[in-house]
Amino acid sequence: MTDLRHSPEVEAVLGRPAPWVARRGMLVLGLLILALLLLSGLYRYPATLRGNLVLTTVDPPRRLQAPRDMTLDRVLIANRDTVEAGQTLLLATDARARFEHVLALEDRLLEFRGSSPARLLQLTVSPKLLLGPLQDAVNVFQQRQEVYRNLADRRLDGYTSAELANMIGATEREIRQLRSGQTAVEDAAARARTELQREQTLQNEGLRNADRLARAQEQSVQAEETLQERISALRSASLSIELMRNQIEAYRSGQQGSNRLAADELAEAFGQLQAAVASWKGEFTVVSPVTGTVLLQPEIKGGTYVREDQLLATVLPSDAGTTVGRVTVPVAGSGRLTVGQDVVVAFDRWPALEYGSVHGRVASIGLVPVDDQLTLEVAFPEGLVTSTGGRIEASPLMQGQATIIVDRRRLLSRLLDRR
Repeated sequence: MTDLRHSPEVEAVLGRPAPWVARRGMLVLGLLILALLLLSGLYRYPATLRGNLVLTTVDPPRRLQAPRDMTLDRVLIANRDTVEAGQTLLLATDARARFEHVLALEDRLLEFRGSSPARLLQLTVSPKLLLGPLQDAVNVFQQRQEVYRNLADRRLDGYTSAELANMIGATEREIRQLRSGQTAVEDAAARARTELQREQTLQNEGLRNADRLARAQEQSVQAEETLQERISALRSASLSIELMRNQIEAYRSGQQGSNRLAADELAEAFGQLQAAVASWKGEFTVVSPVTGTVLLQPEIKGGTYVREDQLLATVLPSDAGTTVGRVTVPVAGSGRLTVGQDVVVAFDRWPALEYGSVHGRVASIGLVPVDDQLTLEVAFPEGLVTSTGGRIEASPLMQGQATIIVDRRRLLSRLLDRR
């Protein structure tokens, strides 16, 4: 390929810069550099930290989760009802115990809280109560009652060993009579349970059998109560035999039981019965921890199967206080955080490009990090007013992204800073 050559006159023109470039080019370049330096000295570049924000209140909403995998038997409140602290909201299914009977036992125990052993002898539990897993604790308490009553009143001291032996024989005959009819009572209870289960299945399948289901429930309750009365009578008779045999053994050994020991055992059994009731409620009920308004999850209703830790409801405290934000930020770089710094919040539910962002300020800074995250509290002095002038409607536990402005330095300073 041949080289392209121009005439000497053209070469002279191309090799010589324009006069105005030679005269003013350096001046323009210098002014441009000066303008950039001036702008970089005036413009303040913000340094930020980002974190996840959850909108809450000074007294935060309480999230109620399923304590275990379970089937809900009843929902005792409606959505947005006002509830009291300690009120039972949801009840799980327990085929062995009835909720109303457990509550009756709990109310009875509350009447005797802090009572002396002598007064605990007046505490009676109806044998008709269907208490399921609580029945063992009731039996132990009743046994401790009889032991202490016998030692305190010395009821058996007036009988000879021969008289006690005759009384034991009569009680054993009573037990045999009770056991002879035990099978029939158990069969009747089993049939009632089967019929109730069948009617419940038909109802779940859409059959309108409300009257038959109500009758089956009533018959099942009656059969269970009859069975429970029979079992309680057998236990009481067996305990009487045990006490009479202990008395005969005391005659032979010459040693009587200790009233003080029996009193301590009675008080201990009462405490264990209270603990058993509390444990049952913790396993089969969901209770409101505060007074406020309850928000049920849409899918929560009677007969629903829920998984452990599944959200069931949220309780908004009645005196929740002002709206605040809880922000978690990484520990790395958090040393520059101070109270009063500006925070820009973009809520997920309200896109910032459309609705604008909300301005807040750092109100407090947590001292102890958890899982390499530090928790901040953000206040909103002007409320949830966006940068576009609108107002965002707060909802419980609304989430968003928070940008905390930890420093504003001139751009020139940042460019020259070699640290």
